Amino acid sequence: MKEDIPLLGLLVVRAFQRYWRLVRGLSLSVEGCVVDEAGCVLMVREENGGNWELPWGNVRANENLESALRRVLREAAGIEVNGQPQLSFFHAAGANGQTGSYLVRNWRPITGWEGEPRRFFPEKALPGDTAGEQAERIRRLLQDRTISQV
Repeated sequence: MKEDIPLLGLLVVRAFQRYWRLVRGLSLSVEGCVVDEAGCVLMVREENGGNWELPWGNVRANENLESALRRVLREAAGIEVNGQPQLSFFHAAGANGQTGSYLVRNWRPITGWEGEPRRFFPEKALPGDTAGEQAERIRRLLQDRTISQV
């Protein structure tokens, strides 16, 4: 009977792991570090005049990371990605999320995007309300390394 207890414990642990995966799930999102010819980074202001941040959004069902990035940048920043964006790394986004961070150098505007909700900032002069973790991610993205080199 004693030999059954470790096996039962393993079964219980595996059952709870599957339960938590179903209940809690995992969210997947993308963010784009769009860089202009001068090396400045595009940032968007959160709704209602919140903080400045990189354009980001959740990956929808049946959408891959690159498609999600193209959609997010089109909707949030009014730009179209030309060519292949560079996936640089993934980072944790909260307790149950992962975000793929892309570097985008080849793009074009598709709407009148200049103005207060969207603006380019030099790496050394990011807005004061930029979170420290985000500033560090921007620095890492601008190092121009691929995911295999991080």
